[in-house]
Amino acid sequence: MSEQSKRFETMRARAALSGVVLHCIENDIGQHAYIVTKWALTRELESLDAVAVWLDVVAGTQPAVAGNGGDE
Repeated sequence: MSEQSKRFETMRARAALSGVVLHCIENDIGQHAYIVTKWALTRELESLDAVAVWLDVVAGTQPAVAGNGGDE
C-alpha cells in the first residue's frame, strides 16, 4: 500500500468518526478529487490537506473561517 493510500485510508477513518463519508474519484481532467458528504452536504475538495482542514471544522476542533470549507 502506498503512502498516499495509507493517508487516504487514515483520513477516511477519521471522517467516519465524525459521521462523514469520504470518497476519492478522478475528476474530468484526470486528477484526484475528494468528495466529502455529511447528511445533505456534499463538497469536493482538491487535496487531503483540504479534507483535513474541513474535518477539523466539522469535528469542532477548529473554528470555521471563510475560505476553508466551513459553513460560512
